[in-house]
Amino acid sequence: MDLPKKTTINEASTPEEKQQPPVEEKVSNSDTSKKKYLKIAKKVGLGLLIFVLVGGLFGALAGFTLRSPVKATLESVNNLMTDFQNKDLVSAKSSLEVVKADIKVLDSKYKLVGWTKIIPFLGGYTKDGQSVITASDSLVKAIDLTIIALEPYSDLLGFKSDSEQQLDKTGDESIENRIIFMAETLDKISPELEGITQELSKVGEEILSINPKRYPKKLAGKEVRSKIVSVQTALGESVQLFSQAKPLIKLLPTLLGNPDAKTYLLLFQNDAEIRATGGFLTAYAYLDMAQGKLKPGNSYDIYNLDARWASNLKAPDPIKKYLKESSWNLRNINMSPDFKVSMDQFLEIYRDIPGTRQIDGIIAIDTSVPVGFLDIIGPIGVGGWGNFSSEIDPRCDCPQVVYALEEIADRPTYEIRLDRKAVLGPLMHSLMANAMGSPKHMWPELLNSLLTSIQEKHLLFYFLDEDSQKIAEDFNSAGRIKEFTGDYLHINDSNFGGAKTDMFLEREVEQEIEMDGDKIIKTVTLSYSNPHKGSNCNLEAGQLCLNGTYKDWVRIYVPQGSELISVVGSEDEAETGEELGKTYFSAFFTMRPESSSKLVFKYQLPSLNTDAYQLLIQKQPGKPTIKHNIIYNGIQQEIDLSTDTTLSL
Repeated sequence: MDLPKKTTINEASTPEEKQQPPVEEKVSNSDTSKKKYLKIAKKVGLGLLIFVLVGGLFGALAGFTLRSPVKATLESVNNLMTDFQNKDLVSAKSSLEVVKADIKVLDSKYKLVGWTKIIPFLGGYTKDGQSVITASDSLVKAIDLTIIALEPYSDLLGFKSDSEQQLDKTGDESIENRIIFMAETLDKISPELEGITQELSKVGEEILSINPKRYPKKLAGKEVRSKIVSVQTALGESVQLFSQAKPLIKLLPTLLGNPDAKTYLLLFQNDAEIRATGGFLTAYAYLDMAQGKLKPGNSYDIYNLDARWASNLKAPDPIKKYLKESSWNLRNINMSPDFKVSMDQFLEIYRDIPGTRQIDGIIAIDTSVPVGFLDIIGPIGVGGWGNFSSEIDPRCDCPQVVYALEEIADRPTYEIRLDRKAVLGPLMHSLMANAMGSPKHMWPELLNSLLTSIQEKHLLFYFLDEDSQKIAEDFNSAGRIKEFTGDYLHINDSNFGGAKTDMFLEREVEQEIEMDGDKIIKTVTLSYSNPHKGSNCNLEAGQLCLNGTYKDWVRIYVPQGSELISVVGSEDEAETGEELGKTYFSAFFTMRPESSSKLVFKYQLPSLNTDAYQLLIQKQPGKPTIKHNIIYNGIQQEIDLSTDTTLSL
């Protein structure tokens, strides 16, 4: 498959007046003039009097009638929030009943001032208050249903529950048995999810009826309008989340192999040698899932698959140019930054290789996944391979498990080792066994580690079943390049140097957005540094070459229609192309250990809505958290990018 068409671009070189106050006209002292201004003054005075009287009356009513129930409601809501923070469903259920009662009292008291809704100006605020109370009632019902849905799985999530003791008595004392239980019962909570979604939709209708523009931006130094907008946005997202959760809950038992067993291909991406979808495809294994029970198999070197496939694909230009390979192999097939696009092509080739198993999907992981598990369960032993831990190894300033895997796989030896990456299968098996047999207090931490790996794109999913694939995409776990109507940025690095230099790199990104008339000019600066001493890369002497010269093919994906102005820092001519509904610019640079480099892309964006400027930054899978500095019309904002993030500038 050829890369998208591209063109080559040569590197380019790089008061408001103060209004004078209007001149006051002299007013005649005639009787007409006096009467005119007296009439205006009376109207203004009467209006002010009415406003003061109504405002005072409302204030008195609100002060004396509502102060007590409002205070009681806020206290009970805070208690409920504390219970959830403490993961105590027992107390949460009690606190929720108190909240219900307090909202009922507040509603009855509020009706005493409800007549003020007919008053111009003031009435809008009265209606908003009633909307908030009505929304609160629906929100309480949604929380009630959420507790009911959570309770059967409370121990997995780390919640204290009434049913916890009962569940323990059933013998469900391992996380594996609890996952099996979840696979068998999870689809039964669909009614609760339907009810939660309906109640949250009611909340959204009431809160969205409030016009934020009616309120000041700030009151007494505190944000007001933006808080209302944030609540409205959060509610919209919550409704969407629960709507998306319904098909996930329905299909999750199927994905867990209930009732029919599933087989998944596990791909190991070496994030120390970053590639488009997260890392160099170094090894693979099979995962068998039956009724919630996971069984990892042996692992194999990806070169074994390549050796069994008679490649007839011509390598794309970057592979030819930087890796000096004329054929396109499976180990380098993940050229597209969109994981599904890369896996579509991987699967097409995989199916043609003799001896491969039929699979239901592909799961890709990088080293962050085992490191996260080892952080929780502690050091483990793997028969025939030694011990592994997440403790920092001074030889690489990285987790010991990462160094050990690199040493096993890449240290030169005098004998041929066909099974050099077979360690990954036993390692995953040992990790799973230790995790599944872990004490109950570790279960929430293990689950959270798994969810964090998904959120931060260290764990990616690709399913052959269309419904399953859609769910993975809805939950941003499929590594897709997203459609977006606003500004967009995705930075994609490909390490073509062969060394594992990415584990030593430090990165920062700066985005400067400037308005030049009706044009939007953007400058993206990518800063790379490698402060560590280089490895002894004398392979003949059996040295382990980890930190070597970094050879990076860089692509930045931007809104379609963007026009490149210049690229500074690239050793090759910059290139531009179109794919995945985006425009991309590419560059290339090399960097030695104990040095730094910069790439500066300057380009013009297509026409965007500058009144509500939004920016989506999509993180490349496999990368660590990277600091982004965004400057929009001189205003600076910093974020630590650990997952895909949308900003309103």
